[in-house]
Amino acid sequence: GNACEESSFDPVDFLNHHYQTEASLINALPSLQSSLNGRITKLDESISSTIQKQADLADLTLSDVSQAKTAIADLHTRILLVQTKARQSEATIQKITQEMKKLDYAKKHLSKTITALKRLHMLLHAITQLRY
Repeated sequence: GNACEESSFDPVDFLNHHYQTEASLINALPSLQSSLNGRITKLDESISSTIQKQADLADLTLSDVSQAKTAIADLHTRILLVQTKARQSEATIQKITQEMKKLDYAKKHLSKTITALKRLHMLLHAITQLRY
């Protein structure tokens, strides 16, 4: 990496290493200052861009969370609706089952009554036969 990016960067060592004499340092100062200003500008732009991206991501995240909450609320409403319809269906099935039981009982009762009437008819017919 770049010497300026290291955490143990010593500016005095850097200047002594690259500029052997005070005169060479003085001659290089304008270009060094220009280079540092350019680097500072790039870093400021990078930081600003990163902050903007983070802000945009925060907005997107907030929007995603909001949409997820809305979807969960909609799902909850649908579940409640399905549960209500299931209870109604269960009640309807119980009523139908009760009606079927009543009809089955009525059918058995009617069958016994018809059988009794047939026997009564046969008895009357036999009595009539015995009289004549």
